[in-house]
Amino acid sequence: MQYDSVIIGGGPAGMAAAVYFARQKMKFALISENIGGQALMSADVENYLGFHLMDGVALIEKFKEHLNDYKKDFDLIEGERVTALSVINGGFSVKTSKDRIIETRTVLITTGEKHRELGVPGEKAFYGRGVTYCATCDAPLYGGKDVAIVGGGNSAMQAVLFLEKYAKSMTVFTVNEGLTGDAIMLKKIQQSEKVRVIGKSKITKILGDAFVSGLEYEDRDGKKQLLETQGVFIEIGLVAECDFTQLLKKNKKGEIEVTIHNETNIPGIWSAGDVTNVTEKQIAVAVGEGSKASLNIIQWLQQHEG
Repeated sequence: MQYDSVIIGGGPAGMAAAVYFARQKMKFALISENIGGQALMSADVENYLGFHLMDGVALIEKFKEHLNDYKKDFDLIEGERVTALSVINGGFSVKTSKDRIIETRTVLITTGEKHRELGVPGEKAFYGRGVTYCATCDAPLYGGKDVAIVGGGNSAMQAVLFLEKYAKSMTVFTVNEGLTGDAIMLKKIQQSEKVRVIGKSKITKILGDAFVSGLEYEDRDGKKQLLETQGVFIEIGLVAECDFTQLLKKNKKGEIEVTIHNETNIPGIWSAGDVTNVTEKQIAVAVGEGSKASLNIIQWLQQHEG
């Protein structure tokens, strides 16, 4: 069976596109390792029209409720990630992590971003055992504990403010002289007695046995130092999640380059949301981009019937 379209990624952009496709009675599939994507990690969403204040999880539940109205009209392939995308006669072949092969006339990539990794020894070994990339998800697990936050921008500061409700103490490591970003968040952190910032520092190793027990870092003088800690929150930014294909033109950041119509350099493949070179990485923007891309795909399919 060949689909009219396959949506790769189930965040806000992909979910919005799915609603448009379903309403057009298209034959399509949505493939997502995790429905909701990075939006699930948003602590407070205050700028999504119609919802004055809610967290990312609650907003995604609203999106899911809408999508569920059409659940009989498309194939949802959940819990699988795409590992390969290739051109075939009449369209494209999509391969998933469970070796599922799917053929489709068009593709919409909405895979968003993933957390950037430090790439140091112990990071992967202790993931889920003291190493985390999501303060909003895991902060309650660190009540009364000493934790470290790696990063010096808004993401790191947001993590600090969220952890302040739970952690006993927080040590923030940044490669810069100090924290940079939103002035209001910075002022709140400077007033907290729980926070210590170590500038011009670089994490070199995460230590532990069954769980994280400490980390090794280089100070501003290049000397190795040790810090005892029970948790390491890595907040050093995000990177586009599109390693599964080398077909598409990408910018220096690794983001898929698209036109104003969400077209990529490969005819028949569109992309939308945070995985692209769109400048604003916002839930509302992703929904709009996914909607716009789906409309362009619908129009393309109508013009290329048969």
